[in-house]
Amino acid sequence: GSRDVPFLGETPRAPLIFHFGERDKSIPPAMVQQHRDALPQMPVHTYPADHGFNCDARASHDPASAKLARERTLAFFAEHLA
Repeated sequence: GSRDVPFLGETPRAPLIFHFGERDKSIPPAMVQQHRDALPQMPVHTYPADHGFNCDARASHDPASAKLARERTLAFFAEHLA
């Protein structure tokens, strides 16, 4: 997220996957685009959700977005950790 931006110029030592909520005010669209621009080989996914959409203890929990993010993450793991 926003904490990644200072490190986007570094070469990753492992595959990365990013998930962002489109309504997350702490990670504006320009920052999401910085991830896409800096690491075009890495998947960057956005969801119609707010910050912390995967945490079921938050008011911002979005079950549909969390489910899709989980599916994408598990597929990513299957591809890169097999």
